[in-house]
Amino acid sequence: MIQTNLQISSKDYYLCELTKKIPVKVTIVTIRLPEGYGLLEALEGGEEIIQLYVDNVRTSDSVLEFEVTYSSPNVYWTRSVHNLDFPSIYETILESGSMSLLPIIIKKGIQYHTVYSPSRNALKKLLEMLKSRFTTVNIVSLRSTPLKSEEKLLTPKQQEAFRLAYNKGYYEIPRRLRINIETLARQLGIKRVAMQERLRRAEFRILTDYVKRNSQYEIGE
Repeated sequence: MIQTNLQISSKDYYLCELTKKIPVKVTIVTIRLPEGYGLLEALEGGEEIIQLYVDNVRTSDSVLEFEVTYSSPNVYWTRSVHNLDFPSIYETILESGSMSLLPIIIKKGIQYHTVYSPSRNALKKLLEMLKSRFTTVNIVSLRSTPLKSEEKLLTPKQQEAFRLAYNKGYYEIPRRLRINIETLARQLGIKRVAMQERLRRAEFRILTDYVKRNSQYEIGE
């Protein structure tokens, strides 16, 4: 399996064009074609910029339906139904036999995709299809193995400690009553310092993996 981080943009592609003109960050978190669900955040200018983007999307010929399902001064939750007369970037990736890992980030006229391809031939096909349909396709990074699964990311002892802490509500906000390091350590039959060490190492590995997974979104800032 090959993991590729791609930057894709295209002239007259409505999401790219709008984010080039209006400084927002679009995070597409769920797709159920032709519907897409995402988050809108202003890169500058606050809520007025988000609202300007919303107004422009609602007048676009490429959008059949658009609604804000939740809003705050900093972020809007949105649902949209697209009406393109050609395959979208996301659909092109699927059509090629590869898969785009959500979320998809769009800002400053560029879509950022993390793509999994089953082979080099599949990746070659994907790149050929993207380049034939869209204006710019840049490979940011490429690796021949996928990101680590939880089982490879954490040691068995770290998995055990982290899962217990999560299931017992240690990471909830607010944290469940009477759930602390000492309580968790007793349930595993280990010392407090050992429990704390396992959780800290697990958290560090998970955070490091997250940063590596999402670092391509910051390119071009």
